[in-house]
Amino acid sequence: MAGSSSDWEAEIELRVKSGWLSKEEGHRLKTLLKMGETPDRIVTKESEHWTHSSNVMLKDILLHKEMPTPFTKFLAAIGVKWIRQKIKEHDLRRADPEYQNRFPFLDALVHSDRFESAMGSIMLANAIMIGFQVSAGEGEKDAETLYTVLDFFFTFAFVLELFVRALPEGWRWWCKLSNIFDVIIVLATNVIPVWVFLPMGIDNAVVRPFAVLRLFRVVKLGRLIRKYRRLKILWNLFQGLIGSGRILIYTLLMMGTTLFIFAVFAVVLITKNDITKDHPLVLLYFPSVPEAFFTLFQIVTLDSWTGISRPLGETSPLAGIIIVTTVLIVELCLMNLVTATIVNAAFERQAADHEMVAREKKEKNDKLIEDIRNLFGEMDKRGTGKLTYDEYMEAVEANDVIKTKFVTLEIEHAEELWNLIDVGTGEIAVNQFAQGLRIISEETKAKDLFAINRRVGNAAHRLEMCVEEMNRNVRQVQRFEQDIAAITQQLTLATRAMVNLMHGCARCIPAGQVLITEKQVLKSQEKLLENVRPLLGKNVGQVARLHRRRSRRGKKHFDDDDEIEEIEEIE
Repeated sequence: MAGSSSDWEAEIELRVKSGWLSKEEGHRLKTLLKMGETPDRIVTKESEHWTHSSNVMLKDILLHKEMPTPFTKFLAAIGVKWIRQKIKEHDLRRADPEYQNRFPFLDALVHSDRFESAMGSIMLANAIMIGFQVSAGEGEKDAETLYTVLDFFFTFAFVLELFVRALPEGWRWWCKLSNIFDVIIVLATNVIPVWVFLPMGIDNAVVRPFAVLRLFRVVKLGRLIRKYRRLKILWNLFQGLIGSGRILIYTLLMMGTTLFIFAVFAVVLITKNDITKDHPLVLLYFPSVPEAFFTLFQIVTLDSWTGISRPLGETSPLAGIIIVTTVLIVELCLMNLVTATIVNAAFERQAADHEMVAREKKEKNDKLIEDIRNLFGEMDKRGTGKLTYDEYMEAVEANDVIKTKFVTLEIEHAEELWNLIDVGTGEIAVNQFAQGLRIISEETKAKDLFAINRRVGNAAHRLEMCVEEMNRNVRQVQRFEQDIAAITQQLTLATRAMVNLMHGCARCIPAGQVLITEKQVLKSQEKLLENVRPLLGKNVGQVARLHRRRSRRGKKHFDDDDEIEEIEEIE
C-alpha cells in the first residue's frame, strides 16, 4: 500500500541521516513528493496501485538503490561498500555541532584559508620551477644542483601536506578519490623520482618527465581561486573551462557532421566538375572526401582561406559559394552559438555553486552590518547603545555623512524607516537597528513576498481562531452568570427561610435558665401519657413501662431488638 506523503518524508529523512541518500537526493525526492496527481500506475513488482507520480518515482529509486547488481556485490565483497558507509557515518558525525576532533589544531589549520593559500603558492612556485627546469640546458651543473635542492624541498612540503590533511580524518582520508589522486601524483612525481631515483644515481633525463606530471596538481588551485572574491572572474573562466567538456564533444560532433556534408558536396561539385577537376588547387586540396574535410576545417579556422577560395571562385563560382557557405555556417553561426552556450553554462555553474554564493552573501552582509553599526554610532551621541526618535531625526537632518549613507543604502524616507524599525518603545537598540536596516536594504524577492503573505495569512487564521475561542468563552461566561443569578436567588430564599425558622424557634426557647429534676421529668411523662391515653387505648400501660425502662437506662441507646419489636407491635 502506498504510504502517505508524511511517511515518505520521514523515510527520506531517516535515509539521509544514515547516509544512504545524499542531501541533494533527499531534497529532490521531497520536491517530487509535492508534485500533482497523475493517472493510476501499477507497480508490477508488488502489484500495488500508486496514484501519486512522486510516490512511483520515489519507490522506483529506492528499489533501484536497494537492488543488488553484480558491481555492487563485487564492491561489497572487497569491502568498498563498508568503507563508503564508514566515511558517510564519519561525515555525519563531523556535521554535528558537538563533534570534537582528536587533532583540533590540525583540523582548524587544514580548513583555514591561510593553509590553502600557502599550499597553492607552493604548487604555483613548483610549476614555475618546472618550466625553468625543462628549459635549462644539459651542461648547467649549478642550475641542476639548485633544481635538485628545490625538488627535495617541494617533495618534503607535499608529503607533509598529505600527512597534515590525513591526521584529523584518519584512515578515511586515504579512501577518497580526490585524495587518492593527490597521493598518486606525489608518489609518482615527487617521492619516487626525487627520493629513490636520484639517490640511486639515475640520470635526470629519466627523472625529468615525472616532474612534468606534477603540473596536474595545479588544477587544485581552482579550489583556492573560489575563496577570493577578487578572483571571481578567473573562477568564472575556470568553471567555464571545466564545464565545457560535454559542450565541446557536442560541438565536435556537429562540426564534424557539417564539414563532412560540405566535403561530400565539394568532391561532387568541384572535384568531379569538368571545369575545375584539373585545377592544381583542386588536385591538392579536394582530391577525396578526407582531404576535402581537412581543407574545409582549415578554411573555417580562417587560416589563409582566401588563398584557396579566391582562385577557385574565379574558376568556378560554385566552389566559392560552397566555401563561403561553410565559413558562414560553421565559423559565424556554430562557433558563436557554442561560445554563447559555454558562457551560459559557466554562469549556470556559478549560480549553482552554493558555497561561493553563501560566501559572497556573508561578506556582503558583514560589510553592510559594519556600515550600519558605524552609522548607528554617529547617530548615538550619548553613547548609550540606544537611539531615541529625537536623536535619530536630528542626526538625519544635520549630518551629511548619514544622508550619504542613506542614499547608498537606497533609503528615501527616514521617518518611515523609524516607524518600520521601532516596535513602540520610542528607542531602538543597535542590534535592532542593524537587523531592521539590513532587511529593508536587501533586494525583495518573490520568495520573500510569498513568505510574508503566508505568515500574514497564518496570523490572520490564528486571529480568527482566537476570536472564535473568545466568543465561545463569552457564551460560557454568560451561562455562568445565569447560573450564578439562579444560585443567588435560591440562596436568598434559603436565607429568608432560615431567618423565619430562627424567629419561630426563638419563641419556644426559654429566655432564662431552666432547671428540672428527674421526678419532674417523670411527672411530665405521666402527664403526657394521660393526654395521649385516648389515642393509645389499651396499650397505654405497655407504653408507660417502656418509657420508664428507657428513663432508667439514662444515656444508653434504645436499640434492643425485643424492645423494637414490642414498639412495632404497639404501633
